[in-house]
Formats: sequence, structure tokens, C-alpha cells
Amino acid sequence: MATSSLPVKRGRQTTVALKVAMAVTGLIFVLFVLFHMYGNLKLFMGAEAYNHYAEWLHEDLLYPILPHKGGVWILRVVLLLALCIHVFAAYKTWQRGRQGRGAKYKVTKGKKRRLTYASRTMRYGGLILFAFIIFHILQFTALKINIGANYSMVSPYERVVAGFSVWWCWLIYLIAMCALCLHVRHGVFSALATLGLDTRQREFAFNLIAWACALALLIGFMAPPTAILVGWIS
Repeated sequence: MATSSLPVKRGRQTTVALKVAMAVTGLIFVLFVLFHMYGNLKLFMGAEAYNHYAEWLHEDLLYPILPHKGGVWILRVVLLLALCIHVFAAYKTWQRGRQGRGAKYKVTKGKKRRLTYASRTMRYGGLILFAFIIFHILQFTALKINIGANYSMVSPYERVVAGFSVWWCWLIYLIAMCALCLHVRHGVFSALATLGLDTRQREFAFNLIAWACALALLIGFMAPPTAILVGWIS
């Protein structure tokens, strides 16, 4: 009996490890998008403030501790590793779920989790976000997608304003941010539960925290593009 139970025990331990990996890397991304949102909101402060922020981020992050551009490359490597781990852990968890292994695992014993719309669409939302990340990098970092301007000849502020002056670019961003909102809402709550911070008494509070974080990101990220689209930022 003891020997036959070892594969089941190891399977559950692996499932827990995968969920912890998803939780930790997910929280890393939440911190990053909050920081990214803070930078985007500088668009309301004008071209000089936003261009200064963009230059600091790409040239002087962690300078003089690191050389010029050293900080942003470390950030990129950390985010890339976190993304790979997150995607791998998500895929393996989904795969194990389909195979029926670890299906009875619960972070909190005896507590039946409610399946929300966000939780049911995590996989599809993740695919939308992955596609958007590629599009976003090609548009604003690699400058390979030109929307509304000659990106090789204008400042970061002008690139953003030119891009979001086009309605379908704004719509792509809105769809991606809605996917992010649902992903973060379920992800933050699940991460807190997976890391053992959730209890029956804290469930309501953590649910509020998850929704507050998700809605703050949705509003914060959509405010500048919407202001650009309607002409408040030009």
C-alpha cells in the first residue's frame, strides 16, 4: 500500500510545485505591470515627463550601480525567464488536469472553490496576452509595427500618441487589458491561496484585493490611450 501510494504523493507534490511556480512568477508580472502602468500615466504630464521616464527606463535603470542599459536588460531577462516558467507550469498543470492526476488537490482542505468566469477562461486569456505581448514589443520596443507615424523618427511620446490615435490600435489594447484584468483577478486570488496565505476568514478580503488590483490595472492602462483617442492628449 505504501509503495503504491508513492506515485500519487509525488504527483500531488509536483502539482503543488507547479502551482507555486505559477503563483510566484504571476506575482512578478503583477508587480511589473503596476510599474509599467505608473510609467504610462506620465503621459498625462506631457511629452517631456514621459520621454524622460522612457529614457531613464531604457538607459539609466539602476545606474550607476549598473552600466547604462544594464538595468533594462536584467529586467528583460527576469521577465523572459518568469514568462517561460509561468507558461510551462500552466501547460503542465492543464495537462495533468486533463489526465486526471492531481484533480482532487485543494489548496485549502474541504473548501470548494467557485469556478468564476475568470478562472474558466485563464487559458484563453493567457493566449490573448501572449499574442499581445509580441504585438506590443514589436510596436513600441522593436519598432517593427508602424501605426500612425514613422516610428524611427519620433520620440517615445509621439510614438504612443500616434499609435493610440488609431481606433483599432486602441481596440486591440482594450481587448488585451480586459484579458489582463480577468487573468490578474483570478491569478492574484489563486496565488495568495497557493502560497498558503488564504483562509476562510481572509477569502472575502483577498477577493476584494484581487478585484481592486485587476480594475486598477484596467483603468490605469486604458486611461492614457482613451485620452489620446478622444484628443485630450495630443
